[in-house]
Amino acid sequence: MLESRPVYERPGYNTLIGRIRNNVRAYIRKQIELPKQELAEILKANLNAAKWFGIAFAFGMLTLISFAVLVIAVIAIWLPLWASALIALVLFAVITAFLGWSGYKRLELHGPTRSIQSFKETVRWAKARVLGRNAS
Repeated sequence: MLESRPVYERPGYNTLIGRIRNNVRAYIRKQIELPKQELAEILKANLNAAKWFGIAFAFGMLTLISFAVLVIAVIAIWLPLWASALIALVLFAVITAFLGWSGYKRLELHGPTRSIQSFKETVRWAKARVLGRNAS
């Protein structure tokens, strides 16, 4: 295919506007990609806490199902059956609460701070350019 050389050394308005349009599109894509990436990092960090919540739930269920009868039977040697069942219930609830609390401590609840800061800087820069002021 025959390649034509530009007639002028400097690009025309259409070329410049096309470049600006492409640069703005690329910039907007990057600005949209940043919060997605940051939220993925936050979710990955909270996955560990979710695992602890899952372990706490599983332990709570297994405890209530598997050991309830055994503990109640052992306590029932010294106390009436209803009192031993009540003591076992309180013991299982304390263990489950402790595991749930340890999962809660590992949670990281915050928004995409880097994305918000980047957006604010972009708005400040754009206002300075449009209004012709220094970006202070």
